[in-house]
Amino acid sequence: MNSSKEEYVEFRYYEIPMGRYDLALLGQDWVVEYGTDPFHFHNFLEIGYCYYGDGAMCFGDEEKEYHSGSISIIPGKFPHRTQGPEGVIQKWEYLFVDIEGVLKKFYPANQVFRERFIKKVLCLPYLVSEKAYPRLAMAVRAILDENREQKPHFKEAVNGYLMVLVWEIARLGGQELPENDLYESQVDKIRAALEYIETHFAEEIKIRNLAELCHVSESYFRKIFVRCMNVPPLEYVNLIRIQNACELMLKGSDSMETLAWKVGFSSLSAFMRNFKKIVGEPPKHWRTRHGRKNEYVNYHTNVRKGW
Repeated sequence: MNSSKEEYVEFRYYEIPMGRYDLALLGQDWVVEYGTDPFHFHNFLEIGYCYYGDGAMCFGDEEKEYHSGSISIIPGKFPHRTQGPEGVIQKWEYLFVDIEGVLKKFYPANQVFRERFIKKVLCLPYLVSEKAYPRLAMAVRAILDENREQKPHFKEAVNGYLMVLVWEIARLGGQELPENDLYESQVDKIRAALEYIETHFAEEIKIRNLAELCHVSESYFRKIFVRCMNVPPLEYVNLIRIQNACELMLKGSDSMETLAWKVGFSSLSAFMRNFKKIVGEPPKHWRTRHGRKNEYVNYHTNVRKGW
C-alpha cells in the first residue's frame, strides 16, 4: 500500500439478537462492487462466503486472493478489507458469530478448551476454498440458508451447524496453511501486546510497556503494529475502549463519568473527546438514538500510515 496516502479504519459494531449466537447478512445488499470500503473490523467473528467474484482480501500489508467459493474467517478486531475489480459486481454473504457464547453453550465445563480455541485457533484470519474444505463450506452455507428460509426449528438447526462449524475451524487452526505463514510471523511479534490490550484496556497503557512485552524496541513495535493492524497502537487501544463503552451503554445505565473510568480513560473530557472522534457524535446522543436491533453502527477514525 502507498504509505503516503492517508488511510483510516472503521470499527463496525453488530448486535446479535438475544438468545442467539449468530447474525446473518443476506440478500441483495451484499451483491455489490467490492473495493470502495476502507479497512474495518468488527466486534464479532466474521465469516464470509463468496458466491461469485474474484479479488483480494487485505489484512494489514498482506493480500490473499479469493475466488468463487472462497470462505473468509476473520477474528473480531482484525482490520481487513475486500478489493475486487473496479466496476464488477460480486456476491458475498456474511455470518457474525458470538464464538465465546457458542463455546460456553456446548462446552460449559471446559474453560481450558474455550480459552485455547480463542487464543490459538482464532488468532489469525483464514481465507480458504470450498473445494479444499467442503465440510466447512457446508456448515457455513447451511447456517446462511437456515437464516434465509427460517423453517420450523431453524434456530435449533443453526445451533447444531454452529457446533460443526467450531470443529471445522479448529481443524483449520491445527494445520499449516501456507497463505498465513508470513502474516502469522508478523502478528506473532505483537501477539503479547494484542492479548494485553484485550484484557487490560481499562488500565493505563503505555506504548513502551507494550513494546517490552513483545521484546522489541518502541520504534520497531510501532512500525510492526501498524503493518499488521493498519492502525497505530494508541488508536487501537482507544478503539477497543470505545467499543467496550458502547457495549456497556447497551447493557446498563452507568453515568458518563463511570463509563469513562470503566474503560480506562483518565478523565471524562478525554472519554468524550475520543468517543466523538471515533463514533462521530457525543456518547449521550449515541445512547439515546441506538435502540434498533440488528443494525450496525460505524465508528470512524483517521489514521496516517506510519504514525
